[in-house]
Amino acid sequence: MRIQWEPESQEVPAPVLGPYDASRAVLGPPTASYRDNLLPELKYITGFVGGGYTNDFMTYVNIVLLAQFSRRIAIIPPFSPSHIGYNESNIPFGDVFDVPRLAEALRTPVLEWRDVKKDIGTVAGPMSEKLGCWTCWAAFDDGPRGGRARENRLEGRLGLDISYTKVPTSTMMPEGYNHLSSWRLAALGFHSGWLQGTQENQPMDSEGPLKHRMPPDEQLLCFDFLYYVSTIRPWEWDEEYNPAWQIASKMHFAPRMVRIANGMLMRVFNVQTDDDIPPFISIHVRHGDFKGMCGDVPLPDCLASLSVITRRVQEVQDELANTRPGFNGGAPLKVLMTSDERDQTWWDDVRSLGWYFVDHGPRGEDTTAKYGKWYPPLLDSVFQSMGTGFVGTDRSTMSMVARRRVQDWQGGAVRDFRWGYPGADDH
Repeated sequence: MRIQWEPESQEVPAPVLGPYDASRAVLGPPTASYRDNLLPELKYITGFVGGGYTNDFMTYVNIVLLAQFSRRIAIIPPFSPSHIGYNESNIPFGDVFDVPRLAEALRTPVLEWRDVKKDIGTVAGPMSEKLGCWTCWAAFDDGPRGGRARENRLEGRLGLDISYTKVPTSTMMPEGYNHLSSWRLAALGFHSGWLQGTQENQPMDSEGPLKHRMPPDEQLLCFDFLYYVSTIRPWEWDEEYNPAWQIASKMHFAPRMVRIANGMLMRVFNVQTDDDIPPFISIHVRHGDFKGMCGDVPLPDCLASLSVITRRVQEVQDELANTRPGFNGGAPLKVLMTSDERDQTWWDDVRSLGWYFVDHGPRGEDTTAKYGKWYPPLLDSVFQSMGTGFVGTDRSTMSMVARRRVQDWQGGAVRDFRWGYPGADDH
């Protein structure tokens, strides 16, 4: 009789979870109600957006910063397509940035809403449920704010019907500029601060389908819009001391984003491996909405010319040559342009300078068709961060963040060019 031997069963060991794994901050897989998935012994913080990709990134940084200040777990929403059209889907924060790496760097779990609640982004949509939150936007009654919470599309896509309460006047920065103090907002995450805020202001009626009124939640601290937030003075994102940047610098791009970017750069520079991608100076030229800020100044006089940008590129080349003798064999670095400019003649002039760029259009990478409408600006921000040097557009938050990444991640040389009137960048 033949004896048939069966191989020993090989059980696949369960993955070992790190101490800061997201699953350690929720009860289990995503649930229909966010409330059913929050651990009773933990407290959380979240917020909403609608100011464009880079401004929303800065808002999410502020959420994580307040989480640190208030000893809470951040729940980061997806990015909202406010700058590319609301017919597009949200894109999860963790599809763009490396959340596990961030959690390890901060030594605390970092959650996304998709970790907490199910059916986000589906056709049917998630279950609608009540929540009480604070509104920063309504703290300033002048102008378009009108004492109401800032409207956003994320609440509905997350299935949240929110009743807002205006933050107390003590959170306002004395310098003005419609900025609030991050430390004073964090105080609302403690019961004493919550008491002060709820005694000063009453909840507003929700504008969702449930039509309710409730005070801000104490377990899930939440805000409508945390972009205009600072620690010491308004507009401090570009300051060396800024604690928000200490968070932002730890938000590295997700591995898949880096792989896609490397593949495109390999084709642009005609090399076979990502190790062969040459060092380069990245440029970000913002034209799109900035053209509308030129007023009566003709565009050729308002926007910086390529000759102005070339001068800034040469300054970066010279600084790198002086600070890194022999780097790149002493040869000038290649130059990679990124821009929202749509004029093909302008791009032809860029090419005539011997500079490189990733063509996201159908004749190039066809990025939108392959990956979606989100990816051209997302990948441009990855390219910008990879530069050994960087030249950006003054007053652009996208340029500001890219410049700081190149400084911190690459130890690079950086410049901005000014614009707005003839001779604006003369120096």
